[in-house]
Amino acid sequence: MATVSAKVYEHHKKADGTYNVKVCVHHKSERKFIDTNHFVVKKQLTKDLKIKDPFIADKVEQQLRDYRKMISDLDDRLDYFTAESLRDYLRDKDEDVDFIKFCTHHPLFIVH
Repeated sequence: MATVSAKVYEHHKKADGTYNVKVCVHHKSERKFIDTNHFVVKKQLTKDLKIKDPFIADKVEQQLRDYRKMISDLDDRLDYFTAESLRDYLRDKDEDVDFIKFCTHHPLFIVH
């Protein structure tokens, strides 16, 4: 069973005083993280680093719901994923295919 949750870590505090909200993907006793485009400051967090700002919390919760739906849609195929491959799947699902990048990672072999 895979789960996703929002996390903010004290040791990830940036020089400008902000924290990047991360999505934790937990699957098969492993954790992998997805960076989000959401940044919060200390006053937007509770003492235990939970998001209390309603706008950010809603945005992150929507992202988590989308990820949970994607995980549910995998059905039995979820068994074939590692935490890392599941993270990559969730993160890259809606990314456009970069044909040049694909070709450099999957060169054609011509047989004569």
